[in-house]
Amino acid sequence: MSEKETWQKMGKEERLRHQLEVQSRQIERVFSTHQVAARVAGGQVETQSIRFDLQSHLESGIHRLRGLKQDLLSVLGVTDVSLAKDDRGQWRLDITRPHEPPVALLDLLPLLPELPESTAVLGIDEEGAPLLLPFADANMTHVLVAGTNAAGKTSLLRTIAVSLAMTNRQSKLQLLVIDPDRPGKQNRQLAPLMFLPHLLSQVIPEPEEGRDALQILVDEMHHRLKHETVRPTIVTLIDNVEALVAFAANDVLASLAALLQRGAEAGIHLVLATSQPMAEWLSSVMRANLPLRLVGQVQDEADSLAATAVPTAEAERLLGQGDFLAVIDDTQVHFQAAFIGNYDLHLTLETIHRNRPRPLLAQPVQLNAAGEVVPEPDPVVWQRPEAPPWKTASNPPTVAPAARPVADELIDEGDFADDFAEDDE
Repeated sequence: MSEKETWQKMGKEERLRHQLEVQSRQIERVFSTHQVAARVAGGQVETQSIRFDLQSHLESGIHRLRGLKQDLLSVLGVTDVSLAKDDRGQWRLDITRPHEPPVALLDLLPLLPELPESTAVLGIDEEGAPLLLPFADANMTHVLVAGTNAAGKTSLLRTIAVSLAMTNRQSKLQLLVIDPDRPGKQNRQLAPLMFLPHLLSQVIPEPEEGRDALQILVDEMHHRLKHETVRPTIVTLIDNVEALVAFAANDVLASLAALLQRGAEAGIHLVLATSQPMAEWLSSVMRANLPLRLVGQVQDEADSLAATAVPTAEAERLLGQGDFLAVIDDTQVHFQAAFIGNYDLHLTLETIHRNRPRPLLAQPVQLNAAGEVVPEPDPVVWQRPEAPPWKTASNPPTVAPAARPVADELIDEGDFADDFAEDDE
């Protein structure tokens, strides 16, 4: 199978089956944690729910699952779960099925023609055309991503990183991700990006390490300028920039200013995400070197003006959840950001690690017309491969460590680490 066919094969059905398999493993991990010998045998997917059929030889143990609702909610990242016996006496676990995103990255990518080098996918504009971010363009030096906490900034950073990794060889493009934790809450949405082979280092969560990484980039920039080289392209994604500035304002701002002014000449590009577009650290010099603004929903008109520099942008009226404006000079494009959830990301990482060379995506864009009614799909019935021999009471299951609650994620870092540890060099 060619590289192009490999990526195009990642259609909805394959991705759904991959999601079901990962969810089955997550459910079984909870069972094992609570010493319940049970296995997901298969199930059925409806429009708004998913049923998992359970096999167990421990009737008394299975009843313990009634008290595990919160664990299952946290691990699966869903809003409701229920456990009951059906008419045949078989135990079943039902979960709500999250709504599909308006624009899924893995639906959009196979429809695009071959992308130029160092080009990221942002989403789809109001006309249904794909919106791209070509870092090789002399006018696309650096990017500011601004918006409230619900705007979709971090999801957009993930989309940019994954789309670059899917369409560029590691030898041509490398990524650096700085993701400082927010006060009182760990932001782990970017953590799985550590398994992209394009990353220069682990995803950096500590402000001190982020400050040091920026200084290393400055040194690299000076080295490249001295030797007149720009390869490979380095795209640096920084979420929650204000956390870095708060930690070491002088050092961080000096590094950012140097990189914003001359980094692009050396093939180094910054994508800075902030929820504080009116912050003092965003000086006039900083703003002048951030020509592209990707602005989601903001608090008010003042934030909209600070983020876009366009008085009539009205970014405060955006809907959030990936509803963005792309602004460069006086030009505005309203677009819906492409989204890649954790199950799709998991499958993408598997595919990248199986097939490292750059994929070729060549197919004209064919999108549904606005307002077209898509018929409700038939239920999908699925079945997992034959289970290994069941463990009995005299041969109890191995108890796995309790999974950390993941209220804002579908797959935690452990799932990614288990699957990609052998590729971690």
